[in-house]
Formats: sequence, C-alpha cells, structure tokens
Amino acid sequence: VRTLDARSDEFRNLQGGQDEPKEDNPMLGWHGIRRSLDEPEILKAEFEAVKRLHQEGFTNVHVMLPFIISVDEFQRAREIAGEVNVPGDMKLGIMVETPAAALAIEHFCKEGVDFVSFGSNDLTMLTLGVDRNNERIAKLYDENHPAMKKMFKDVIQTCKRFNVESSICGESASNNQEIVEFLVRSGIKSISVNIDALDRMR
Repeated sequence: VRTLDARSDEFRNLQGGQDEPKEDNPMLGWHGIRRSLDEPEILKAEFEAVKRLHQEGFTNVHVMLPFIISVDEFQRAREIAGEVNVPGDMKLGIMVETPAAALAIEHFCKEGVDFVSFGSNDLTMLTLGVDRNNERIAKLYDENHPAMKKMFKDVIQTCKRFNVESSICGESASNNQEIVEFLVRSGIKSISVNIDALDRMR
C-alpha cells in the first residue's frame, strides 16, 4: 500500500479542499512523504489501518513511502510506524521516483528498507527535466534514455547486493516492452502491470 500521495491541486477539487495551498508546480510540491511527515497524524492512521489488516490475517499487506529523497525521511516514517506498534512482519519500502532516491539507494539499503519500487513516470520526468503534462515537450519523455537505463540498473544491482527486493509500477511496465526486457535482464524481482498487459508482458 502506497501512503497518501495526492497533490494539492487534486485535493483542491475535492469537498473540503478550499484551504489547500496554491502551488506553482504541485508535482514538485507538498505531497508524498514530505506532506505525510508534516501531517503525522494522517500517516499514523495509515499505519494503524495496515496494522489492523495484519491482525485480521492479511499479512501480505505492506507499506511503501512515495516521493522520498532522503534516508532521514525514511527514518522518521519508521519511527511513526513504531509509535502505533505495527507488527514486526510488516515490511516498509520506498518508491524510487526521484533521482535523489536512486543515487542514494545504497544508503537506503544500509538503513534497512525492505523493498523498493520504481515510480518510472516521475523518475523519468525528474531525470530528464521533462514535464510529462506539457504537450510541447512530450516527445522528449523517454524511459529508454541511457540515463534512465543506467539508473534502473544501478538501483537493481545495488538492491541485489543487499538482498532488497526491487520492483516497478507505473505505465512503463505495462506499455514499454523494451524497458521491461531491460529490467528483467538487469535482475529486477517484480513487475506490476495493468491487467490488459499481463499476458503480453509475461
């Protein structure tokens, strides 16, 4: 389960969203783990929900932290999980969707993350500096870019060294056969795809 990662502009369109801040670029703004740590009571509620699922026997449910950029954020989230006494068999992982997380992956592994999952959409956008909502430069958005492949491979191989499971979610796993083949050859452990792409990607 990925913890809350809605942007302020998405919240503003919901009932009660009138007090949301107006950000120049919500995609780079107050969302993901940075907002969760500013509003820890919401994060506690999310951990509590997963704790209750484990108590009911759904022990295959684990927690993934989005848009993370530093080990410090992971440490603080883990401390909050400890405050609600989450069960010991609950795994805590991170999304690798920022270049900072990808380049610092060894530090995260040493800190004890249980798994990582590529958020390829944001990782591509941030690595290439291409706004994926901007039609004028959409042609520059390329998950097969050499910089992306290097980042994917480095993260996967580092995770293998530390026995940390690596996976990918996002549209590339469902739509981009070339990148899926590259990830498999690089040693990725898990791929999440849309149901209509399951047979093709398998």
